[in-house]
Amino acid sequence: MKPDATRHPAGMGTVQAVRWAMSRAYQELLLGPASTLWSRLALWSWGASAGGDLRVYGRPRLHVRGRLAIGSSVRLISGAANYVGADRRLAIWVGPGAELHIGDGCGISNSTFVCLHRIEVLAGTFIGGGCGIYDTDFHPLDPDDRLAGRGPVPAAPVRIGPRAFVGGHCIVLKGSTIGEGAVVGAGSVVTGRVPDFEVWAGVPARFLRRLDRSAPPPAEAPAEARP
Repeated sequence: MKPDATRHPAGMGTVQAVRWAMSRAYQELLLGPASTLWSRLALWSWGASAGGDLRVYGRPRLHVRGRLAIGSSVRLISGAANYVGADRRLAIWVGPGAELHIGDGCGISNSTFVCLHRIEVLAGTFIGGGCGIYDTDFHPLDPDDRLAGRGPVPAAPVRIGPRAFVGGHCIVLKGSTIGEGAVVGAGSVVTGRVPDFEVWAGVPARFLRRLDRSAPPPAEAPAEARP
């Protein structure tokens, strides 16, 4: 669980409480509104769309030559607002003709998206700090083509969610699918299909266990994806 500047720990002394209150005021009254306004203007300038109640903490990097659509009630964290991401900025790069969709109620921290084909992050999905989601290999596999800068670049769609949780510092590669309610452990590399309601982890990610869907839901969202 990441340290969270917006939650007041029990037993905090006076000095620590003042620091916590100042940090929260900065996040909620200054950083959040200013970053959200800047991000909406930046998204508009790139021709992207975003639904209502978008909240952005920090300034993301954007390069949108294709289509970027962000749903309602989405939380985006970029830079120092999340310690797990180690000050890394949220970066979104969408190539010509490509499509990146982020569904309603998603939370994404300090991660990088490179989309040359299609990436879908479905509703209620959380992506932790420092992740990379790529639907392309970036370069041809053949060494002669790679050195000469020619040949097709492999790309395949990526689909995550709904209600999935991708832990911090994961990499999700082209052609991968992470199913509904699935959990990917921190630091994993996903290269294929993670079925619904399963926990996978490792390099490459492997099955660990099924989730008990009869258990009551958590009282709050995972701290790693919460501003």
